[in-house]
Amino acid sequence: MHPPGRILLVDDNPLLLQTLAVGFTAHDFEVVTASHGIDALMQFQANGGNFAAILTDNDMPRMNGLEFIKQVRAFGYKGRVLVMSGRLSASDCRAYQDYAVSGFLSKPFEISMVATMLMQAG
Repeated sequence: MHPPGRILLVDDNPLLLQTLAVGFTAHDFEVVTASHGIDALMQFQANGGNFAAILTDNDMPRMNGLEFIKQVRAFGYKGRVLVMSGRLSASDCRAYQDYAVSGFLSKPFEISMVATMLMQAG
């Protein structure tokens, strides 16, 4: 079985970001992290957009999840995007629909469940 691939994790909470990175690494993902949307855009470009999936927080300073996803889709990224949030309104969810978001993860979530979902989708 081949490894599940590289994922980009984006969250402004450093402890959560570290926990997610450790959790997904334990499931054999190669993990790249970013602390906000602008940082994530730089990581996206530095890696040539080569990600099996992107998991991004919605609520972040400097550039939120929606703006980040708009940018990566504009760059032609066709991979899976999951939006993580403790609170997403119906209007937030509708705004993401235009950008082919694969799903929404309500914090906290089980890393193993999400890892399995991503591996099955790959």
